[in-house]
Amino acid sequence: MSQNEIISRKIAFIKEQISEIDSLIKNKSREEILKDSWLIKGLKYSLQTAIEAMIDITYHICAKHFKKAPVDARDGLGILLENNLITERDFLTFSQMVGFRNRVVHGYEQVSAERVYELAANELLDFNRFIDLVLEYIRKAP
Repeated sequence: MSQNEIISRKIAFIKEQISEIDSLIKNKSREEILKDSWLIKGLKYSLQTAIEAMIDITYHICAKHFKKAPVDARDGLGILLENNLITERDFLTFSQMVGFRNRVVHGYEQVSAERVYELAANELLDFNRFIDLVLEYIRKAP
């Protein structure tokens, strides 16, 4: 499988998660979602795995394009920043997403249903921004 195919598969996965989250948010009220623990668990999982795919893409680009192995996800984002693939603002946004993912994975009991809902309802465009930046870089990459 080529490097671009790997990235394309990860992007397709992120888009699928975003689409399903968006559909849920549009078809159920905030109250319906917040009172259904299984919907919140599903949102957490979809957000977590979409962020994991972003991290995978970041690691892949760092290794294959910049010949650097990141220590962790934020280090990988730092490498993307150093190489002008993302801006400082993007770095902060994507770092917050990684922080959310870390809280879901390691401090899952500390992530409120309200925060999960707010992220799902209001911050999905951050995934699109990441995808757009990656695709733009891939189109220009040698």
